Amino acid sequence: MKKTQRYNEFMSGDANGVDRMKHTPTKGNPTMKTPKTLRDNNGNDIPLKYVAPYDRARDAATRRIHRRFAQARHLLETIVAESIVELDKLASLKESLGKKGNFSTTSFDGLIRVSIRQRYNIFLDERVVKARELMLGYVNRVLSRVGEGDAKALRLIVSEAFKANGQGFLSTSRIFSLLRMEINDPDWHEAKEILQDAIKPQKGKRYLSCDVRRNLQEDFSTIRLDIADCWPDDPAPEAAK
Repeated sequence: MKKTQRYNEFMSGDANGVDRMKHTPTKGNPTMKTPKTLRDNNGNDIPLKYVAPYDRARDAATRRIHRRFAQARHLLETIVAESIVELDKLASLKESLGKKGNFSTTSFDGLIRVSIRQRYNIFLDERVVKARELMLGYVNRVLSRVGEGDAKALRLIVSEAFKANGQGFLSTSRIFSLLRMEINDPDWHEAKEILQDAIKPQKGKRYLSCDVRRNLQEDFSTIRLDIADCWPDDPAPEAAK
């Protein structure tokens, strides 16, 4: 009997009207055993005898690789959690943890360095709209008096600073560049004050790193836990089995 025919019989029931999908053992008949199955992408449990050898092999290999990834992920999460606890305790002992939550420590020989950095995201609230109007108003007044030149360049700088990116956020570096400009104009000063009040720092992710070096004359090199950085130059033949 061809495999496709046997598979179709399994899915729809054979010529004797037996629905193989509903064929399950009962307590009254302990001699009946449930066949080993593989679940397909439609949610059907297919007995192994109807599954091609390649499909069995790819299912087994995929699941083995998934287990390795899941185990590695769990290990990394444990490493990060335990390291953060240790660094926080060490920082409290030294009382040198910065206001921003950054801390770094080295081994006694100076060859290993562990650091934790707190990233902050800068957000600007709706008051930036008023600041933009004031700054552009100043630039337009200058343009009406002196025409083209530096004022046109300044208008371009202001316009670019208040232009949102693809995610809808303003560039904080460009906003800060406006705050550093010293322009003697009441509207400009008011706009700067509004921008400063509109800035809202929020805590982002914490980053943990471990750096090593062979001697004190070398620069530190970070131990990267990036899977793309762990690709073997020449995988061992047995690793592919």
